[in-house]
Amino acid sequence: MSDAAVAADVAQSGGFGKAFLNALGMIFATEIGDKTFFIAAILAMSQPRLVVFTGAISALIVMTVLSTIFGHLVPQMLPPIATHWASILLFLYFGGRMIWSAAEMYRKGEGVGVSEEMEEVEHELAQKGLVEGAEDAEDAEAGARG
Repeated sequence: MSDAAVAADVAQSGGFGKAFLNALGMIFATEIGDKTFFIAAILAMSQPRLVVFTGAISALIVMTVLSTIFGHLVPQMLPPIATHWASILLFLYFGGRMIWSAAEMYRKGEGVGVSEEMEEVEHELAQKGLVEGAEDAEDAEAGARG
């Protein structure tokens, strides 16, 4: 694709600003509730925050660069109809896999109630006195255990 064709494509699609805001919004919306978000939050409570931030942002940068490279190269190497059907099949595969995993968790009784990670965070916050009822947190935990 020539530089003129790329420039025409960018101008037709709304320009850099629109593409940047779309990417930013999509990443923000999908990453906020993601496991990596919670893992980074939990790590930041027990590890140096700057180290956790640097690691998390580095991983996001690497994944963004790889996604951008694949998103640019794959459609150029394959016909549009192949990328269209491949995206449909991948969406169905990963969606079905998530539904299957959720059904398995439901059958096993997992995922009901508070997760272990959430209990760990609540316990650490209670120890630091950052939540209401912190004085009763250790008594409640001892009662739950035994």
